[in-house]
Amino acid sequence: MSAALRGFPDAPKQEAPIKNVLIVDDDDTFGSALADGLTTVNPHLNSFKAQNGKQAVAIMNNIAIDLVITDLRMPSMGGVELTLWINELWPRVPVVVLSAYADTDTVLNLSTQGNYFFDKPLDFASLARTVNVLTA
Repeated sequence: MSAALRGFPDAPKQEAPIKNVLIVDDDDTFGSALADGLTTVNPHLNSFKAQNGKQAVAIMNNIAIDLVITDLRMPSMGGVELTLWINELWPRVPVVVLSAYADTDTVLNLSTQGNYFFDKPLDFASLARTVNVLTA
């Protein structure tokens, strides 16, 4: 018997909370396509974009971010420096690093610190599954 039939209203259904994802890539077309794809697959994501690490820092200083997806090579402040900065100041914010040019030492260094790594060209389905797990 439902709660309503016993004289009590049913509890309201709770929507999954919106998670803020920051996408950092100097290729604006790629960043926009990634943001559009991820929010299409998971409507509980709200995406923000930055074109380099400095812009990402400014966003993170003003908005609570739940996940960062960053390219490795960018002008001004690259992905390695950004990832280390996030790991230090926001250790609970997961970071996914994307790159077509990463060397083994960089990948191992970032991975051993709890970060995630994906090669470009990107396997979008695999990334989307990882994002869904990390924002659950």
